[in-house]
Amino acid sequence: MYDIPLLLHRIVHQMDRAADRVLREELDISHRRAIVLLVVESEGPLNQRELASRLGHTEPAISAMMRELADRGLVRFESASGRERQVLVTDEGRRLVVASRLLLGPMFDDVIRRTGVDDDELGAQLHRLATGLGVA
Repeated sequence: MYDIPLLLHRIVHQMDRAADRVLREELDISHRRAIVLLVVESEGPLNQRELASRLGHTEPAISAMMRELADRGLVRFESASGRERQVLVTDEGRRLVVASRLLLGPMFDDVIRRTGVDDDELGAQLHRLATGLGVA
């Protein structure tokens, strides 16, 4: 019998570490911040509370990341209703998301190919799992 929670944790941890190393070396950004940009680009605009909820981070942690990303010109803020501000990815942030995908996609594809895992089946199973967890 497999210890699925432990296996998933180890796989995600190892892949996150590898992605972080590559992104820091090549694009001078952490994997965590690149994921924030990816989520805002694909699901945004979002306010910081929504972003924190989707990523499983605290609002103060997201707020600190947003300041850093805004200082680098990767995100901008737009007033919504009342005091709420929405986060949007800038053109420079979009370029970084594209560059991140170009670096990480082949790297992860290579891992999947080397292990003999069928990527379509893996994708389908992960999508089913994510849907069941309400995160798809």
